Amino acid sequence: MDKIRRGFCSYKGVCFFFVAALFCGHAMGQVVEKRTFMAQKTIDAFDNTTFCTAYLSDGMMYTMRDIAVADLRKVGRITFNPTGSSLAVLREKKPVAIYSFRDRNKKLFELKEKRKDLKEKPFPVAMCYGSDARNFIVSNTLGEIVIYDTKEYLPQFYIQGTAPATALAISSNNYFIASAVGKNVVIWNFQTKEQRKSIPMPALVKEVVFSPDASLMAVTTDDKRLTIIETKTWDKVDIFDKLGGMLSSPSFHPEGKYLSVIRDNKDILIVNLKNSVVEQELSEPQVGVVGTRFFKNNQNSEVYLLSNRPNKIIFWDANGLNPFFGKIMSKEVDAKMNDWVKMMQGESMEEYAIRVNDETRMKQQQIFAQEVATELAGDRISIDNPFVGNYDASSNMLNIDFKQLPSISLEVPAGEVDDFGDAKNLKFENAVYVLNDKDEFELAYVEVKNETTNKVYIYDNIGRTRLTAMEVDDNFVPLEIMQQATREEVQLKEIKEQVVEEKKQDKLITDNTQINVKTEVVPGVDADGKKILNYKVGYQYEVINKEFSAKEDFPSGGYNIEKSNAAMSLMKIIKNAFEGDFAKYLNEGKQVKVIITGSADASPIRGKIAYDGRYGEFTDEPYYKDGNLDNITVTKSSGVTQNEQLALLRAAGVQNYIDRNVTTLSNTKNQYEYHVEVAKERGGEYRKINVEFIILDAFKQ
Repeated sequence: MDKIRRGFCSYKGVCFFFVAALFCGHAMGQVVEKRTFMAQKTIDAFDNTTFCTAYLSDGMMYTMRDIAVADLRKVGRITFNPTGSSLAVLREKKPVAIYSFRDRNKKLFELKEKRKDLKEKPFPVAMCYGSDARNFIVSNTLGEIVIYDTKEYLPQFYIQGTAPATALAISSNNYFIASAVGKNVVIWNFQTKEQRKSIPMPALVKEVVFSPDASLMAVTTDDKRLTIIETKTWDKVDIFDKLGGMLSSPSFHPEGKYLSVIRDNKDILIVNLKNSVVEQELSEPQVGVVGTRFFKNNQNSEVYLLSNRPNKIIFWDANGLNPFFGKIMSKEVDAKMNDWVKMMQGESMEEYAIRVNDETRMKQQQIFAQEVATELAGDRISIDNPFVGNYDASSNMLNIDFKQLPSISLEVPAGEVDDFGDAKNLKFENAVYVLNDKDEFELAYVEVKNETTNKVYIYDNIGRTRLTAMEVDDNFVPLEIMQQATREEVQLKEIKEQVVEEKKQDKLITDNTQINVKTEVVPGVDADGKKILNYKVGYQYEVINKEFSAKEDFPSGGYNIEKSNAAMSLMKIIKNAFEGDFAKYLNEGKQVKVIITGSADASPIRGKIAYDGRYGEFTDEPYYKDGNLDNITVTKSSGVTQNEQLALLRAAGVQNYIDRNVTTLSNTKNQYEYHVEVAKERGGEYRKINVEFIILDAFKQ
């Protein structure tokens, strides 16, 4: 079998060089061209993951180094498994096939139709993967949407539509399938497989794509229109119909503030979705641009845009685009509020009730919002070139204008207006900012000193400026729920202390094993668009002294969770909590997401550590490393040769324990997600486990 391993999958081979070079700079300005890779063939289509890219040319698929992935012809579409392990291949009147992206000409699966009672044979029309690589869907000529697993690619469910879907997308939260059917976008509930909504469009639907947070959907139609749809109500919140050409290949920026789209297979438009304007236009000299794809390397938070020219793959540095300040601010304010609402050490119930109530909470939230917005804004006035504007004698208000910031008005007596003259004599101090609906900063308060006269004029709009960027209504968590979570965190800590003391008495652990627990209420939305409150319960341990790690935690090269006293202490806390005070949240059928992070140190594995298969075998298993989705294989025959495999097995041991021992989680719908951390340093203190449970709609009565 021919190997392609050094050609195109950067984390496995030589392409790591250009990715490392690509991600080590920070662009100034907006989107700028970073690196170009020549192709020997004309690029008809392409697809990528964070570190892998492939393209189609004249019906054949190639790596970015022009190596043929397989000796196939007449390939119509390709779609990457998000882990980068394989490619799904669609050919006219042929079953969808899955080909390895490591080994040339290696067909992994073929999705043949095995139903015998069909009157006609279906052929594939469109296909896509779920963002977590757990699901794969295909539409066919019978009007069906077929859902497959990605372990064996066996059909799990058939959704019968009215006509073939020519484009498909799955939302990142696995709530929805969007399908393009003629002049309609048909939305299916992924969980129930029932039709959620049919959205009529003015023309034939070409493409559908969800934003990374699943809050928006972009639709292109063949009437030169781009439509943005909000997924709570499925309302059309923005329509771009004057961009000047046929639009294709929409792609959301990872943070959701921007969207790229191609106009007339030539120009790339970067659209700001917060203010509904074209942020930037990347004009190409000739036709032949067939795709744009934003992507993010979560390891270093760098964002790039991938596109093409007829014989080139282009990487654009997109780090110069302004951040989504509203999202950053909302996250920071939520974190501050979660800390503020908790009872302070030594605080009595009476003192707590006075400090934390609905009125004080709203005031504190506004204070935090202003603090965070002001910090994000920086010294924005000095770079915005303030200048003196018009004076309204009827109200004695003098405008101070800026290059980008909205104007402010100062109350200035008529006799003092002439003292202002040039804005160079003005000094702005103690500025306070807020964010508006367009994700732009506005001044809420500033003191303006006229250094000619030393008089100070105050602009004060605090309290009158709407904090719309905080989206208070959407993110509001009732105070009683937050206080309930605070009380339960105290209970969780008591359970932890009890278990830790027992383990210490049994001389299984010492003070060197440190265990932390916490609770948090996170607002969300369900598949029906209704607001829900999710409950996040976290457990984490680490052995802080490497001299004790081998005795209290995993030994070097160990993965059996029962051999780690620290890990088993954590498991006991989880069991006691979920079979005790927290059992009320785990009703039958409740959805629970379990994020398990296994860790390893940097000690080299010389040779091979035998794996006894106690946690099953993993082939191209999706997992997250440094925030990026990747794949990993651990079998009895492969053994353990990499620290990532060791860390994964430690995480798998947690799932194995939960499945076998925590009775209240046996009747819930559990979705497990593996994360792996490998330290750069050596030492047993870097072997640790973190488990986070997210109970969806936890507080529903």
